Amino acid sequence: MPISEYVLPGDWVRPEGITLGPENDFFSGSSADGTIFRCALTSPTAEIWLPAGTDGRTVAVGMTLYSGSQLVVCGGETGQLFVYDVASRGLVSKRGVQGFLNDVWVVGDYAYATDSSRPVIWRFSLLSDADPVAVPVPDAGPDAYLNGIVSTADETALLAAAQGTETLWRVELADGSARPIASDFAADGLLMIGNILIGVCNRGQTIQDAEFFLAALEVPDGARTVIPIGEYTDPAFDTPTTLATDGKRLLIVNSQFAKGSAAAPPFRVIGVELPFFY
Repeated sequence: MPISEYVLPGDWVRPEGITLGPENDFFSGSSADGTIFRCALTSPTAEIWLPAGTDGRTVAVGMTLYSGSQLVVCGGETGQLFVYDVASRGLVSKRGVQGFLNDVWVVGDYAYATDSSRPVIWRFSLLSDADPVAVPVPDAGPDAYLNGIVSTADETALLAAAQGTETLWRVELADGSARPIASDFAADGLLMIGNILIGVCNRGQTIQDAEFFLAALEVPDGARTVIPIGEYTDPAFDTPTTLATDGKRLLIVNSQFAKGSAAAPPFRVIGVELPFFY
């Protein structure tokens, strides 16, 4: 039987962020102290891959892999973007902006990170120490709370979730122009599988009374329109924030954010079968 839950050790992890690793494993992080975890898909318990505070990293949220060998990690409200060599665990680069770097996606040799404090996506070169470049999404508005981000299949545009206004934006990489392509889509983390976009969504007035679920959109070729497919929830959800897939299951991060100070170990990443809409 495949493992259905993975424990991230610690008393106050409040996990966020996940990406598949290069060796049948995954990485996740702690929004509470910046610990980065690595876990084999065959093991029920993750290991601490980089301790809290390493390289000044006190928050670890959205993350992704670059070229299969470097881990790119968002530092949340610290505004830092960290890049680590997976083989050595060594810091490759660390650069920052004045903002809240929430989630990140790589296209070519650039990392694109959403800023949840204002409607901006930051572009970081992964081959040089050039200053980050702001890609504004002004029509998203000051309450956008940009969060999850992926690219289109042809990598000509980014799809970014404005969780605060429940809107999905398409941002062209060629000229930075942006337009909304979905509404009523209050997504945190995003995952694209083929032509299906899955968002970890919620509805409700406050995080304490919110309902958490996965929402799926079909993204036809060209990714200029979307078609709602369905929703999925699970009793094992515990303020899920983001997700990844190993090809057979979804790996979903349970943050326990809705519990506030009552959040308690064990903190988990859960594995669920790919839902009906895939």
